[in-house]
Amino acid sequence: MTNELIKDLEQEKSKLFKQRLQRVHQSVGIIFALFMYIAVFFGIFAILLDYITPWEKPSQHIKMIDPMKIDYGAIVEPVLADSNFPKENLIRIRLPGTHGNTTGVFWTRYIDEAYYFNPHTKKMIQDEDEQSEMGEFLNSMHFGAELGEIGFYGFGFMATAVLFLGISGILLVLKIKYKNSSNTTTSKFSKYHRKIFVWTFAPFILITLTGALINIGFSGSTVMAKLVSKGEAYKVSQLIDQVEKKSEMPEFERKNIPAQMLSINELFEKAKEIAPDTTYAMIALNNWGDITATAYFYGYNQPLILFNGIYNFPGVMLSAVDGSLIKEHKVMDAHWSRLFQNAIFFFHFLWGVNVWIKLLIATLMSLSLVAIGFGVLLYLEKKNRKIPLHIPTFDWMGRLSLSVMLGVLPATGFLFVSQWLFPIDMENRVTLQKGIFILIWLGTLTWSFYRLNTYQVAKEFLTLGGILFLLSPIVHSINSGFSPIELLSGEMYAILGVDIGLFILGVVLLYVAKKLPVNREKVQEFWTKRLNKGEENR
Repeated sequence: MTNELIKDLEQEKSKLFKQRLQRVHQSVGIIFALFMYIAVFFGIFAILLDYITPWEKPSQHIKMIDPMKIDYGAIVEPVLADSNFPKENLIRIRLPGTHGNTTGVFWTRYIDEAYYFNPHTKKMIQDEDEQSEMGEFLNSMHFGAELGEIGFYGFGFMATAVLFLGISGILLVLKIKYKNSSNTTTSKFSKYHRKIFVWTFAPFILITLTGALINIGFSGSTVMAKLVSKGEAYKVSQLIDQVEKKSEMPEFERKNIPAQMLSINELFEKAKEIAPDTTYAMIALNNWGDITATAYFYGYNQPLILFNGIYNFPGVMLSAVDGSLIKEHKVMDAHWSRLFQNAIFFFHFLWGVNVWIKLLIATLMSLSLVAIGFGVLLYLEKKNRKIPLHIPTFDWMGRLSLSVMLGVLPATGFLFVSQWLFPIDMENRVTLQKGIFILIWLGTLTWSFYRLNTYQVAKEFLTLGGILFLLSPIVHSINSGFSPIELLSGEMYAILGVDIGLFILGVVLLYVAKKLPVNREKVQEFWTKRLNKGEENR
């Protein structure tokens, strides 16, 4: 066999491998593209959940405060002094600033409702609780929780498929020399689908990988956990908990000997002196009023945020009687399995990072949405390119994609408008919000199949979504009683930021809707000209 023949065979094998990889990438991509789009779309809201939470609740419309400056003696201690308040077990106090909350709350397992307080007025307030769940709903849509275990594991397997798509896509980019000089629509869609994902590949794959581990790796580990623990545990987290028992804070049996407690503020100051690098988020009081009483202050260490704050909490346990140190738990005291578990969840939830990093990641994920959109458009364009431009096309996949990818905009815009349009004490408020959200989204599917001109439908969905998002901050300003100026002067920056973000999103959607043509020939022109113009500007 000559060298030339061997070389030809190798080239043929390489060509065949590239073709098969491209076909598999395309087939798997179009199957999971819409699920991936939904996960990423709602994932962007999940990234910004800490800012959406204070925006959606009237009780959270207060200035953030340093937990060290709260007068706990005037707020918590009168309740603890009440003989009817159960103190036989652990009492937890969540401090303002935790997960974006501006209010504080304390509770114990023996009371039906938690006590919420305004740290500025030192008064108890009524939290919206089950009457306001918009942020939680958006977050649950991100990982399929609204569909129960089927959705949870389904989205987990989808994330696994996306990992394959990412790796196969990079292999295709490395092995195939794509020509970017063509001015056809398919060439432009292909180019920008690849280019955008190359730039967003690292964070996108990292978030997807950790999402797959969370949905399937940790939660779907029943068999492995039972085998390893000999039936004592059914989740990896339980195995980790068993390993961590040796590092848990000690518990003391109540002796029923009354004793004078140091104030929570005094104990807080002592904890801060012992561990000044810890940002405290929670306080746990045990056996309060008894000689065995303890106060455990815990939270997270910002410089080591990768390894703590979600499942690993550095903290200090003090005697509530004299303030003496009982035990200190540092970040690296945890078992390596706990550190690893925390790191996995950190990379997915981005917990503890500042607003600028979250906005950066949200922007990169928004670009990934655009890249997914270009990938779907590329698939649809290849299917329809043999049909003359003057003949309208009717493709079920295209219409389903239109409803999922653009129909979700007016449905989500409604959620934000209704959050401040519906009275907070309205009966079945959350159920009604979710129900109308689903009806609007399903309605967009019906409308997509009813309308012959899909470009007109896209324009209508963008317009309706833009109007609803644009109205959201206006309705919020009117019904909350807080104008943008008042939010700024009151230093409620997170709430003001959400208003500004919603307004900008509405304007962008309306602008795109205005520019988008409704004629198939002009749409082809629109894409090639716009994308060419973008290249020239660079």
